[in-house]
Amino acid sequence: TATAYESIGLVPRSITRTLSGFQTELTGQSSSLVLQEFRVAKYQALASLQYMGCLLLLPWGLSILIKEWFLEPWVKLWWNTGQFHIFINSFQEEIALKRLQEVEELVWLDKVMTNSSEIQSQDLDIEIHEKTIQLVETYNEHSIQTILQLLTDTICFATLSASFLLGKERLAILNSWIQELFYSLNDTMKAFFILLLTDLCIGFHSPHGWEIVIGSFLEHLGFARNKHIISCFVSTFPVILDTVLKYWIFRHLNRISPSIVATYHTMNE
Repeated sequence: TATAYESIGLVPRSITRTLSGFQTELTGQSSSLVLQEFRVAKYQALASLQYMGCLLLLPWGLSILIKEWFLEPWVKLWWNTGQFHIFINSFQEEIALKRLQEVEELVWLDKVMTNSSEIQSQDLDIEIHEKTIQLVETYNEHSIQTILQLLTDTICFATLSASFLLGKERLAILNSWIQELFYSLNDTMKAFFILLLTDLCIGFHSPHGWEIVIGSFLEHLGFARNKHIISCFVSTFPVILDTVLKYWIFRHLNRISPSIVATYHTMNE
């Protein structure tokens, strides 16, 4: 039974494949080898695409189904009846207070612009009270959606982790298929994709992108944009990525294909 993936050893796979090809030509098994390689490549591609689809669709679909059928009714019931809080953290409370002040100012301005001669405080209080109730309902729903999003993300992460742990063989096949696609490109295209990835993650303009990503992630979790956390992450994580990439180029890529490294350095300069 032929395996659908090949591990990378000390000897490059191109040399072992060439020697294996000479051996099959001498023994007269070239036709059967071509058919076998075609079947293995077909199975490898289909298995990799199926596993990628499973990784992309299964965690997302399962988390959405659990959220719609179980989590959302339970969280709404617990949040509206089991406790008396409206805001998850102080960040949301500060935003709501600022929004309430803006609403009061807008109500006063609207009354002054429409009828400046007769302004009754009772009417203003009633309108401000109605706006406040709407604002409370809005932020109460926002708190529920934030909790649901956190639970959904946890389920999605747990499902994805279980898919990685239970599908180690498919993960190895996917890894081998991606490597085959990468090494089948010419040296210029390989260097281009490496350079594109490095410029996106650790290039000159990457800190601004990392700030947007981390800030959006913190807001997704219901927290404020903490400048200290963002600055600390931006100043350390891209440096770690740069070190890992340089080590990979020096240790792994330079041994497998020195021409790719030379092309990469030439394009980078």
